[in-house]
Amino acid sequence: MQSTQFKELLRRYLANQCSSAERAFVENWYNQHTIENSAPLTAAEYEEDIAFIHDHLERSERVQRKWTLWPRIAVAAVVLFTLGVSIYYYFPGKQSSTYTHESILDIKAGTDKAMLTLADGSKISLSDVKAGEIAMQSGLKISKSIDGQLVYSSVPAGNTVEIRKSPQFNTIETPRGGKFQILLPDGSKVWLDAASSLKYPVEFVGAERKVELTGQAYFEVAKKHGKSFKVISGKQELEVLGTHFNINAYANQPNIVTTLLEGSVRLTVKDANTSALLKPGQQSALEVKDFQIKQVDVEDAIAWKTGFFAFDRDDVPTVLHKLERWYDVDISIEGEFDQIKIGGTISRSKSLSEVLRVLQLTRKIKFKTEGRRIIAMP
Repeated sequence: MQSTQFKELLRRYLANQCSSAERAFVENWYNQHTIENSAPLTAAEYEEDIAFIHDHLERSERVQRKWTLWPRIAVAAVVLFTLGVSIYYYFPGKQSSTYTHESILDIKAGTDKAMLTLADGSKISLSDVKAGEIAMQSGLKISKSIDGQLVYSSVPAGNTVEIRKSPQFNTIETPRGGKFQILLPDGSKVWLDAASSLKYPVEFVGAERKVELTGQAYFEVAKKHGKSFKVISGKQELEVLGTHFNINAYANQPNIVTTLLEGSVRLTVKDANTSALLKPGQQSALEVKDFQIKQVDVEDAIAWKTGFFAFDRDDVPTVLHKLERWYDVDISIEGEFDQIKIGGTISRSKSLSEVLRVLQLTRKIKFKTEGRRIIAMP
């Protein structure tokens, strides 16, 4: 079989698109390179098999980034990840210092959940309420759609005069292990990632629309003639008229990162004479009082929105922070990972045990657990 055909077969296998015969072929092929006479593999044989898969595909056309795990294991890691249960049983007692399938609770991926705090201080758990009307505020109906989105819509009897005299603000917050989507009163759409919050007025009035963000969110801003849209994230202020962009402003991240997908945005820094204008495909990182701008693959920046972890030569703490937020666990580091970078894409629908298994295939990280506390070691 030619390498391009083999790669396509692996792709279909991973996407659950193989026939039973094709699936049997892939698994038999893999087993032929991981088992000999049904005996457990030695560490050296295991490394040889990793190298075999990697080299086989590296000699073919370059593998698409979404199927790679960087460095050195490429598609091999994805194949081994798919057959992860087999790997565990082929190594009974041989990886006592590393992560195994039974060493951690099978913690599931995050789901749609958030808390809505109304202007009067009352709280509504959006995970618990059913689809339909949730509350009324100053002429606006707040409801939860069938697909789980928080929606604001006008009703004829609205009292907007009171809002103009005394603005009211709502806040939507996602916990660790949660995400949520909201349709703002002006028609703008916002996707909130885990451990994030958005504060916004019940009704946008005046010459500008202003919201406050902590954490990460993706915005699709509705165009309103003469009414700019501003996002305050820590010391950064972003201003647009109508566009699509992503902001990553978690407190434990070193920089506030903004990625523009379409349109244009202007960035400024509070209490500093610093500004920047982003074009589509560009990403800025606010470092102290300066913006560092570069061209990026915007799909990586919004991979979380489409259901993936996208690592682009990220350092180990950055990777582990993403896992902490999405799986609501605590991960500590013992040892030094200064020279280790990780790249690739993993589905956020996978359980934590599956994701840790993939990361461990880099042979650069080991994991052990103490309840819901996870320790990462070099």
